[in-house]
Amino acid sequence: MAIAFLACVSAGSARAQLGGTLSLDSDYRYRGVSLSNDQPSARATVNYDGPERWYAGLSVTRATLAYLDTYVQLIGYAGWVAPPSEGMSVELGVFGSHFAGLSGYDYAEAYAGLLGERWSARASFSPNYYGRRVQTTYLELAANTPLGRQWRLFGHVGALVPLGGAKGDATTTRFDASFGAGWVTGRFDLHVAAVGATERGPYPASNSGRRSTVVAGVSVAF
Repeated sequence: MAIAFLACVSAGSARAQLGGTLSLDSDYRYRGVSLSNDQPSARATVNYDGPERWYAGLSVTRATLAYLDTYVQLIGYAGWVAPPSEGMSVELGVFGSHFAGLSGYDYAEAYAGLLGERWSARASFSPNYYGRRVQTTYLELAANTPLGRQWRLFGHVGALVPLGGAKGDATTTRFDASFGAGWVTGRFDLHVAAVGATERGPYPASNSGRRSTVVAGVSVAF
């Protein structure tokens, strides 16, 4: 999701723009944890960059949750980016996730962050993470750097911190990281990254997937 957010807020144009992507990845990793049981995953996303630096988006994919059953996941987000000041912008927004057929795992987050030209730092708060009655904050830092006109390097580190209501393994802070490279040609974006997360932490902590892996994928813009 971090890539989708960065794509949305980078514009800042006064004109409204509507676009989207179709993506296929070898594994659906969310905050370092596999939500596809280490299997390939497809995603469709529609983004809207509105006037006055507002943005919104909707994404549809499939996620593997309780008892390794798979559900359609709808992800929506909306936010606002302040005009740049001294090379940085303030970002505010909300995020929501709904699982068709398993709404007890639905949750929402509010987030705030700072955006630079090639980096972002964000803190997200959920009062009921994955519907488990656990309050969490997710702290993340992402960066990217171009290598020529088509290549880029990118990285991300994050920490999911339980704030209240957690029990057992959910009381542990879970850390995740990803580092990779991408290549863009026309409307296509090919990327590969090493992704991993520590054990335990707020849901999804119990998962049969590997703790670390290499994820390869391709997306096409329209």
